Amino acid sequence: MRRRLLYIASIVLLLAACESYDCTLYNHVGCYGAFYQDSASVSLDDTLTITAGKSGPVLLNKSVGTSKIDLSLSYWQDEDTLVLTVKGTDYLVQDTIWISKSNQVHYESPDCPATLFHTIQGVRSTHEFIDSINVIRSSVNYEQTNNLQIHLFSAAD
Repeated sequence: MRRRLLYIASIVLLLAACESYDCTLYNHVGCYGAFYQDSASVSLDDTLTITAGKSGPVLLNKSVGTSKIDLSLSYWQDEDTLVLTVKGTDYLVQDTIWISKSNQVHYESPDCPATLFHTIQGVRSTHEFIDSINVIRSSVNYEQTNNLQIHLFSAAD
């Protein structure tokens, strides 16, 4: 009996000594952006749709009142193409954004899946309704903070 109790105690101590690693619960790597006009934060009153390229998958579908966007970037491409389509009652306008970036594998533990972090190296657009884009944080990872300030042409233009 005493030997059995000692055996059980040693197994419990051995199991307690094993390290348990908690994987990140929120593991979405997102590129966040916000819209600005005349130096103030704005929301788009019209319908916004974002696709990955001209005929790529839809990343944001028919969003109304959009002030911020959360986009997933591609895993292995060095440049992502995003087509923003704004549709009003009597118009439709498209602007294309190219985000050049580097990709870094992020590894936490053998128990957790690997993810990819990104570093934004440059951003450009076709300037149809977007005046300029400022990269305010180039590191794209788990943090949910703005990476891009998307400045629209002035309301007076």
